[in-house]
Amino acid sequence: MKSVLITGTSSGFGRKVAATLAGRGWRVFASMRDTGNADRVLGLAEGMRAPTSAIHVVPLDVASDESRALAVKSVLEATGGRLDAVVHNAGYSTTGFFEDLAPQQIRHIVETNLLGAMDLTQRLLPALREASGRIAVVSSNAVNVPHPMFSVYAATKWALEGWCEALAIELGPFGVDVVVFQPGNHDTGFGEHAVPVLPEASPYADLARRAIPRLSGLSRYSRPSRKASQRMCDVLESSRPRLRIRIGADDVVASWLAHVTTYGLRRRGIEWMTDLGR
Repeated sequence: MKSVLITGTSSGFGRKVAATLAGRGWRVFASMRDTGNADRVLGLAEGMRAPTSAIHVVPLDVASDESRALAVKSVLEATGGRLDAVVHNAGYSTTGFFEDLAPQQIRHIVETNLLGAMDLTQRLLPALREASGRIAVVSSNAVNVPHPMFSVYAATKWALEGWCEALAIELGPFGVDVVVFQPGNHDTGFGEHAVPVLPEASPYADLARRAIPRLSGLSRYSRPSRKASQRMCDVLESSRPRLRIRIGADDVVASWLAHVTTYGLRRRGIEWMTDLGR
């Protein structure tokens, strides 16, 4: 039975990938910061007729060094020191202008979205090399399209993709594949969980009043995340996956535009969509 550690399984892609892989015969270590939310993934698995006994809920705060160490120790003790895959899904953002963010908010986003994934991977690499395993990272369309009010989030996703490109070369000789899932707009609840930041007397208050309703309106165009999650599982089980997997027509189009148009053109498009132009 193959084993996988997935971060951020109480919601979004992580929750659905965990339940789907359990239904396909994987031993799933479903990690989450608050294990009181375990019923979210176990209930989904039950609804999909996947064996809940295949899902082992692991407490893990990816922004905590101590929590990461304890989670890795627990998982590797359970698997006998082998692991077939890790899926870095945990991540979040604020909705706010960069100048308004407190230093600790910036650091926490970077720790959660980027440094946590790096540290977990480094701790797990001996087990992944032993199994010729797979490392998967959930990135974002934010690497293709400018994301005002999500600047630190976008920075972490750009960094993750650069890290993965280099890591894939380093680990190729050991038979370890690295995969970047780059999803577009899906109904994962990401926007609903983004932390709003708008301090009193912010110089950006008027811009926020104009932009936030437009950003919120984009949720009506989101695609079902279940289909995207199934594709992620297919890729995890494939023999030789590509490095970058684009998920959703909007991500495919945005990626193409990022290669054939200038930043200036894409900027003007986003300024028009958000009403943030001069």
